[in-house]
Amino acid sequence: MDIAPDPTHRGDAAAPASGSEAGDPLAIRFAPKAVVVDRRADGSILLRSPIPLTGCVGNIVDYLEHWAAAAPERIFLAQKAADGTWETLIYADAWQRVQAVAQWLLHQGLSDQTPIAILSGASLEHAVLAFAGMLAGVPVSPVSPNYTLLAQARPRLAEIAELLQPGLVFAQDAAQYAGARSVPLLAGAPWLSAAPGAAGVATIASLYDTQVGPQVAAARRAVQSATVAKILFTSGSTGAPKGVINTHGMLCSAVQASGLLVSSPQLPVGLDWLPWHHTVGGNATLHGILREGGTLYIDDGRPTPSEVAKTIANIRDLRPTTLLSVPSALQMLADAMEADDALRVAFFSRLRRMTYAGASLPQEVWMRMQALAVRTLGQQIAFGSGYGTTETGPGISVTHWASQGGGEIGLPMPGLTIKLVPFEDRYEVRVRGPNVTPGYLRRPDLTAAAFDEEQFYRVGDLVQFANPAQPEDGLRFAGRLSENFKLSNGSWVATGELRLALVEACQPLVTDLVIAAPDRDDIRLMVWVHPAEGARAGTVAEGPIPPAAYAALADRLAGLLRTYNLGAGGNTHRIAAFRILHAAASIGAGETTDKGYVNQRGVLTGRAALVDELYSAHPGPEVIRL
Repeated sequence: MDIAPDPTHRGDAAAPASGSEAGDPLAIRFAPKAVVVDRRADGSILLRSPIPLTGCVGNIVDYLEHWAAAAPERIFLAQKAADGTWETLIYADAWQRVQAVAQWLLHQGLSDQTPIAILSGASLEHAVLAFAGMLAGVPVSPVSPNYTLLAQARPRLAEIAELLQPGLVFAQDAAQYAGARSVPLLAGAPWLSAAPGAAGVATIASLYDTQVGPQVAAARRAVQSATVAKILFTSGSTGAPKGVINTHGMLCSAVQASGLLVSSPQLPVGLDWLPWHHTVGGNATLHGILREGGTLYIDDGRPTPSEVAKTIANIRDLRPTTLLSVPSALQMLADAMEADDALRVAFFSRLRRMTYAGASLPQEVWMRMQALAVRTLGQQIAFGSGYGTTETGPGISVTHWASQGGGEIGLPMPGLTIKLVPFEDRYEVRVRGPNVTPGYLRRPDLTAAAFDEEQFYRVGDLVQFANPAQPEDGLRFAGRLSENFKLSNGSWVATGELRLALVEACQPLVTDLVIAAPDRDDIRLMVWVHPAEGARAGTVAEGPIPPAAYAALADRLAGLLRTYNLGAGGNTHRIAAFRILHAAASIGAGETTDKGYVNQRGVLTGRAALVDELYSAHPGPEVIRL
């Protein structure tokens, strides 16, 4: 196996950052800011990176084999043990275990027709089984624990099992996931667990001594670019979950393309909570760390008021070199660092770039983070934004420069072509390339509808040029086609763009909001208040907002929105009324994803009674008119 060693990985087409960061030995290296533009007669525009996509491996496990030989004692993965210490897995042991489990999978008769359903979240054992499946050509399918643990989500789990037809089921603790056995297709498959004690369930640790025979090498040779590596299920918030086919070619090209654009002189040490059943955590983060031979610590914290303290403790302990997260997490980290100098110093001690995905980053959060960086390092750090989908493994574009925020999503990844189709004053995004899915599992109807006549995948998002006169300045996110709507007068409301502007205007009070509503006379809002701001007003954690606190928060928010309205355009931008929501967006109800991205349509549907009152001629006291 011939894979470029660590220094070459860090140098592919990337140049050191310019300006004050050029003298920083930890400065991020960026590829040149350039794009090839092809303007067509029909008004559509094709965008491509001038950097060729080269150096792709044939199987993600090729990286694991390489680092097991080149840095056998280096920690690859770590997770928190029951006693609070870090349980680690070095590269040499990871490779040995992956081969042994791959041999066992083949002994069980598993193949490309018998996928592995993984019901639990990120773990060392999850990783070993996933890479073993990819080594042996057996597809793996990590399923959201919100489907597997929540009784109310059991019908969707049954739909997933019907599509998947699994040949093996894995759960970190089989007893904890016993409820999933009510789904016949899961109950009928053999089970595997990390925890001992479940009757009739083997432990994955018992497989690590399996003698590896020639069948593993033969199965590996049979893996081609079009071989299915993973099946990732979309959230299903607007319908039944869809099984997105991720081929080996998709995953290998996506991780290589990203590495050609942005690199670091540091060996990456990541701390990440993003779930592995999502393409960002399970593909971009995990595979990116593996490509570089780095170390990934699985964060037991989450960007929620009750769980963020775990992340903060882990940052103090580990001092990661890289951070990719959602905007809500960055906002919470900014809050914590502004109140804790020791945390701020620990956070910036090795970190020079933060990347956000899943939603646009409010400018106020960007400015606060940069102020903290300047206070600590004497200079700003490089912010980046990634844009992609489950169907693109996940890369579509990235800001391979120090982003200034404001919805930037950058330029195309190497090897990928973005087609921009005119849609009013913006463009619909479509993509084609080696990292694009061939379609959806057992759903030829959905596959056919997802691609246009030139076989470009219809992403469903809208974008604009950051600077139409200079395409090399990249694209900005401008909303989802499915979320945009018309008012009763026929005027379009660009929901994504408006939401970002409103969240910016209401900082630091608001974490997120939902814009209502189609076919109404005007725009009204349902708003979530930042927990720290709510606490200052007298709210109670995890409970309804007391009337006095509600009144104080509503008065502040009304002032911010009235100021926003003074600068707004026509009635497609002005806000007529709002209400503050007591309950957080529900994952189980399809109002939000595990990554914290709010599903506008899901909230409007699930809280229809609140929307109706928002527009009532005689609303209750919690509806504030402007």
